[in-house]
Order: sequence, then structure tokens, then C-alpha cells
Amino acid sequence: MKIKLKLWSKVAEIIGSIGIIISLIFVAIQYKKNSLALETSTVNSVNTNIANWYSYMGDDLSVSTVFSKFFEEPKILTPEERFQAIMKLHSLFLHLQNAYYLEKKGVLDPSIRKSITYVFFSGKEKPGFKYFWKIRKDIFTEEFQKFVDNIIQSEPDSNIEKLYEKIIN
Repeated sequence: MKIKLKLWSKVAEIIGSIGIIISLIFVAIQYKKNSLALETSTVNSVNTNIANWYSYMGDDLSVSTVFSKFFEEPKILTPEERFQAIMKLHSLFLHLQNAYYLEKKGVLDPSIRKSITYVFFSGKEKPGFKYFWKIRKDIFTEEFQKFVDNIIQSEPDSNIEKLYEKIIN
């Protein structure tokens, strides 16, 4: 009887161990699914924020006109129009800084930085961009400032692919 009891005790331990292993596998699968869901949600949120900014700019003729003039020559605008353009551009920069941060933390795909690089690269020679960055740069994180400064200091005719590779390394 004692041998049977020991045998059943060992069988119960083995079954219990198998149950724990199955539970751990299930937890790992759920963790991976939750991580993917969180990453997908984050990417969607970042893209939605930036897309909403662009939509607003494109949908409102007066805002897009002021913004366009600001980029070409900020000094020709009234102080109120300049302020409006600066706030809209600051909003975009905050979205881009957030995307940059999330990409650096591994939440977003590294190719996101390529998109951000292109946004800055395409406007960096414009007087309004320079004006904005001069007066608002210190509001952003130091790491993001360095990222943008590296783009600004690149040659105007730089190959965007090579510039991106330089900046990510």
C-alpha cells in the first residue's frame, strides 16, 4: 500500500509539473500576442496623430496658406499668423519626437526614423524651418535636438538613404 501511495504521489508530481509547463507556454503565447497588439496600437496611434495634423493643414485653406507663407518667409506674416504657424509646426514636431522616442525604445519599427528623417530633410533649407528651430529647439529633448541637428547639418543634395544610414549609426 505504501508503494502504491508513493507511486501515485510521483505521478501527481509529474502531472503537476506538466501542468505548470503548459501554463508557462500559454503565458508566453499570450505575452507575445499582447506585445504585438500593443505595438500595433502604438503604430496606429502615431500614424493617426501625424495624419490628423496633415489633414487639418490641408483641409483649412487659411491655415495652410499661413503655414506655406511661414515656410517661405516668416517675417512677412503678422505676429498672430507667425504664432499660429509656429504652434502648428510645434505640434508636428511633438508628434515626430514621440515617434522618434518610441522607435528608439524599440516600440516602433526602425524604418519610422527614415520617414521622420525625410520630413526634416525636405524642409530644412526653408527660412521658416530655420526660424522655428532657432526659437523652439530647446523645448525638445536633447537626443531629438541632436537628431534634427544632424539632418540640418547635412548637405542639401545628400542622398536621403545615405543620410538615414549615417543618422541611425
